[in-house]
Amino acid sequence: MTRVMIVDDSEESRSLLKDFLLAHNHNVVAEASDGIEAIEKYYSSKPELIFLDLVMPNLDGLSVLKKIRSQDHSSKIIVITGNDDQDIFNECTKLGVLAFLVKPFNLNDVLDIIYFSNEITLMK
Repeated sequence: MTRVMIVDDSEESRSLLKDFLLAHNHNVVAEASDGIEAIEKYYSSKPELIFLDLVMPNLDGLSVLKKIRSQDHSSKIIVITGNDDQDIFNECTKLGVLAFLVKPFNLNDVLDIIYFSNEITLMK
């Protein structure tokens, strides 16, 4: 079971992903609707995996990603976005994201990514 945090300003998107993860025996330890809340909850909940939307109020996802990376280089982050801009993709890749999901995405891909992220942990 993976400890997950979901960061997305869309309550509907968070709920859909949360329900899917819970149905597949993962533990959603935190949810956040903006970047500032995401950073606070990241440090208080210590998730193993973060689903991070890029477009959010108060502090965008790219800023959240940079902030988390500055403190924790090993965090596993999956970027979720409606924007498939190549420059954004390249910047996220340089920051070491585990995966980049463009909305709408197939929820079954989420399971593959989680499985892959757990394999990385086991290999360390």
